Amino acid sequence: MVLRIRLARFGNVRQPVYNIVLSQAKTARGSKPMEVLGTYNPIPQTPLATPNTPEYLPNGEKFQARKFKDIQLDITRTKYWLGVGAQPTEPVEKLLCLIGMMEPKPSLQKRLASNNVQPTEPTSKTTKKPQPQKA
Repeated sequence: MVLRIRLARFGNVRQPVYNIVLSQAKTARGSKPMEVLGTYNPIPQTPLATPNTPEYLPNGEKFQARKFKDIQLDITRTKYWLGVGAQPTEPVEKLLCLIGMMEPKPSLQKRLASNNVQPTEPTSKTTKKPQPQKA
């Protein structure tokens, strides 16, 4: 019995929220999980202001709160299931690496690095090939 830690989608249209769940590998995404380990909200949320939040920065600019994606996870249960042999799916593995629970695999590091690299010069796909001369 292979166990997977995966994302199960719920929420409204265009407002996804995911449960981080433990389920068997062959069950459907929307089926009842064995255990719910946490939630993940991929839509960036603006944090609420507190009494000590400044209105302006020292250089005179207006303070803009940094948006964040909310990840709530039961760390002890997740560590237990990973120790027992549950395998996280690729999106869950990225989340676990993001919060520092796992080290990224070398293949995942390459993919993450290749996504962040910007080409220095635009490449042209429409290059002209020399035409053979007719005799």
